[in-house]
Amino acid sequence: METYPVGRFGPTKLSQNPICTGSSVVALMFDDGVVIAADTLLSYGKLARYKGVSRLRKINKKTLIGVGGDYADYQFLQVLIDARESEMKCLEPPGQFNALSLHSWLRSSAHLFAFIDISTFFFRRRSRLNPFWNSFVVAGVVGPENEPYLGTVNLLGVSYTNKYVATGLGSYLVQQLLENALSKRKEEASTLSRKEAMQLMRECIEILYERDTLAHYEYEVGVVDKEGCTIYPHLTVSGKWDYASSIQ
Repeated sequence: METYPVGRFGPTKLSQNPICTGSSVVALMFDDGVVIAADTLLSYGKLARYKGVSRLRKINKKTLIGVGGDYADYQFLQVLIDARESEMKCLEPPGQFNALSLHSWLRSSAHLFAFIDISTFFFRRRSRLNPFWNSFVVAGVVGPENEPYLGTVNLLGVSYTNKYVATGLGSYLVQQLLENALSKRKEEASTLSRKEAMQLMRECIEILYERDTLAHYEYEVGVVDKEGCTIYPHLTVSGKWDYASSIQ
């Protein structure tokens, strides 16, 4: 029978609540890649505690991740991802994560760490009452044709792929904006350009900044396409506050 982990000096109490957290992550496919955006604030409860903290990370030339939720769990998962990437580079021939394999690995991990069985990764931790308090967004291009790929997995182990993704409060506030933009392009038989996708990310961050108490005006955008991955840091929005006086 499987037991809960015991610390070196006795029973270990597992943390059941996130401490320092990041807010929403938003991502969208465009004609030949994916754009992903997140602000740079970590909140201690409702306190805006740490600013200028990156929640986007380049895994390799064709894969980006963004994370919301507990930052400590994200740092732990970074170690696992780096270790797995190093293992793959030692294979013959050498391998590396792409967006599809990383998304699959996160939702159904089968790597060699003894404390994680061949089972559903996030779902297993959740079932042991010790979940990763994160929502991961995985973006990249895959295959010889460099097709855009966008997927997400949350603390319950629920994962899916889509042409647009928003986590946290963003799933309530900005998904309709992204869907409307894609629907309009579909009606016009056209596709979103990189510039248009980045502008939509800016609009999403602005909406979140105005309506989410944990959001921040400084954000960063990551773009991945056949040319590689680029993260643009230290971008800002100002918000639209001119209508505030009319709110009773």
